[in-house]
Amino acid sequence: MRNLWSLPRVPLVRTPTPLEDAPRLAAALGVRRLLIKREDLTDLALGGNKVRKLEFLFGEALARKADTIITTASAHSNFLRIVSAGARRFGMRAILVVRGRADLPSEGNLLLMRLFAAEIHYLETEDPYADSTIARMRGLEQEVKDRGGHPYLIHLAAFSAGLATVGYVPAAQELAAQLRERELRCDRVVLAVGSGGTYGGLLLGLRAAGIATRVLGASVNTAAEEMRWRVRDQIRAAEDILGLPPSVRDDEIEITDAHVGPGYGISTADSLHAVALAARTEGLLLDPIYTGKAWAALAHEVRTGAVTPSDTVVFLHTGGAPNDFVHGREISGALAAAT
Repeated sequence: MRNLWSLPRVPLVRTPTPLEDAPRLAAALGVRRLLIKREDLTDLALGGNKVRKLEFLFGEALARKADTIITTASAHSNFLRIVSAGARRFGMRAILVVRGRADLPSEGNLLLMRLFAAEIHYLETEDPYADSTIARMRGLEQEVKDRGGHPYLIHLAAFSAGLATVGYVPAAQELAAQLRERELRCDRVVLAVGSGGTYGGLLLGLRAAGIATRVLGASVNTAAEEMRWRVRDQIRAAEDILGLPPSVRDDEIEITDAHVGPGYGISTADSLHAVALAARTEGLLLDPIYTGKAWAALAHEVRTGAVTPSDTVVFLHTGGAPNDFVHGREISGALAAAT
C-alpha cells in the first residue's frame, strides 16, 4: 500500500467518520447488532461518500495545475454538489454536464450546484454511460483550453474510475481499525452502488486489511451483471494504481439490482419506508434514491435468511439527504400511510 500515500491528495474529509450503534434500528431490522458507518459526515458541503474520492481527484487536478473541473452526473447528483463546493474551496471553476433540463426547479442538490455558481450544461439523456456525454465534456475541455485555461476532466464511470476507487481504500482501512479497536466482528457490509467506485474501493481495502466479510451492494441504476463487471474493472484499475497484485475474486463482488424500482432517481415504497423508519427509530436521515434502496436490500437479506438474527451488520451511510427535499411529496405520502 506504499503507493497509496505517494498519490497527490488534498484534505477534505474530517476523519474518522463515526461508526455508530443503532440499537432501535437493529431491533426493527431483526439483527443482533447494526453499526452505521457515517460517511454522510465527511464534512464538505453536507458530506457523503464522494468526498473521499475527491481528495484524490482534486489532488491530481491540482498537481496538474488545473484551474477548471469538468464532470458529469444527473441533475440531483450528490457528487456534483460536492464537486461544485470543492472547486470553490480550491479557487477553481466547475463546469457540469448535467443529465436533465434547464427548467428544473432549484431544489435539493441542484439548488446547491447553482448556489456554488457552477457552470451547468444540460444534456437530455438518462444514460450515465452515453458517448454523447463524454463528447460534450471533450468539447468543453477544448473551449477551456482555447481560452487559455487548464481543464481536468472527471467521469466516475469511465476514465476516472480507477482513481475514484482508490479513494475508498483508506475508508476501508479506517473501518477495519474501528472494528478491531472495539473488538467487533462484522458479518456483512451493505451499501448503495451508483458508479461502483465506493463499493470497489471498500471491498479492495477490506481485503487488503485482512477482513473477509461479505459486502453487498444495492445498485440504484444499473443491471447487476453489468455493474459487477464494471466494479471488477474498477478494482483492477485501482490495483494497478496501487501496485497491488489481484486480491479480489470475481465471485466476491455481490451486487443486487432487485431494488432499483422503476429507474434511477425514482423512489420505491420500500425506500420511502426506509427513510421513515430510520428517522423515527434513530433520528437518522436516509434518502429514497440511494441509502433507502440499500436499506431495502438489507431488509430483504434478513427476510430471506441470508443475514441471520445473530449477525452484526455494518451499513455504510453514503449520504444524500438533500434528495429528501426533492422527494418531499412522496415521503409525506409514505408518512401519512404509516399513521
